[in-house]
Amino acid sequence: MKQKERIDKMEKILNNSTKLLEELEEILNKLDEDSKNYNELVKYYYSKNWAKDKEDFEKELLPDVEAAGVLTEDSIYDMMTTSSGLAIQMLELATKMLKR
Repeated sequence: MKQKERIDKMEKILNNSTKLLEELEEILNKLDEDSKNYNELVKYYYSKNWAKDKEDFEKELLPDVEAAGVLTEDSIYDMMTTSSGLAIQMLELATKMLKR
């Protein structure tokens, strides 16, 4: 590889890596800012209120509520599972990054 090609290639790698790290930082900040809401949702999911809301929705006692994905058992559980999986992935990636 010629010198100019090598420099151009490394420049592209630098720019791409910098952009990805900036995007990751933005997402991590958003997740951190949203953690209070996330925790509130999980607490709701395990509460008597959620069970009551789900039951009333299924009995069609809440006619004003059109969309209630939050009352399906899978939606919140799947989100929690995804969150745990991503946390593990972030730890593994962080370990790789620190070992460089």
